[in-house]
Amino acid sequence: MNTRFTLLICLALTATVRADVVLTLTPSVQYGVKSNEIVFTGTLSNTNTTGDVFLNDIQFSFTGVATNYLTAISNAYFANVPGILSAGETYSDIVFAVALDSATPAGDYFGTVTIVGGTNIFAVDTLASQPFEMSSSDTPFGAWQLLEFGTDATNSVVSGDFADPDFDGIVNLLEYALHLDPNALSVTGLPIPQLDPTCGCLTLTYTRILDATDLSYMVEGADNPGGPWNSADITESIIDAGTLTLTIRASDAANPFATTGKRFLHLKVTRSP
Repeated sequence: MNTRFTLLICLALTATVRADVVLTLTPSVQYGVKSNEIVFTGTLSNTNTTGDVFLNDIQFSFTGVATNYLTAISNAYFANVPGILSAGETYSDIVFAVALDSATPAGDYFGTVTIVGGTNIFAVDTLASQPFEMSSSDTPFGAWQLLEFGTDATNSVVSGDFADPDFDGIVNLLEYALHLDPNALSVTGLPIPQLDPTCGCLTLTYTRILDATDLSYMVEGADNPGGPWNSADITESIIDAGTLTLTIRASDAANPFATTGKRFLHLKVTRSP
């Protein structure tokens, strides 16, 4: 069993210290796995229409036990921020990252990121400050539940593996596995079966979540709907690779219709506790 640990990052509202510099972290909610780095993107805006602003440093503070498990990473990413924000300019890209210790326990963690600078390269004025909150869960699926269901994340009637809160016939576990919206009635995004004329066989195209380390995906084939099902003859290929998902095409080329007469495929998704 491969149980991983995920942190859900909940960012607070924008807080600006200097009136003409605004820092906003986006998106406002994101999650990551312990032992990894969570990269925060956002915008820095100089609303002053006449004066430039020097961005000289980025600083962090953590509250309580967060200092034991979280490490701010600034240099590699802050180097991408322009040294000067011209009058009226907005920077939109990576702002900073946080490394999660492998021993980070479940819980709530708090911190603040602060941009320092001013009217020249030696200035150390506080330009803008942004608080952030981190809420932990034991698995990536748990983080997804928090993200999608909020206060109902522990209500199994709403957020359980086999619950269907949007009544579209797709249970939460499949909504999670296929990168669907569990709060919107829709069947768009389900696996797509097709007949491949090159082999005279069935294919099944489906979406796999890259960060779903608590899931296993398996396409299985059978000669009858009642089985027996197995994956021995199934081959898979990646037909599209995104930043969050992979699009996979599973082929049953070893069992063409000319030989079998009929054939069935299904996608089996299993979650480790």
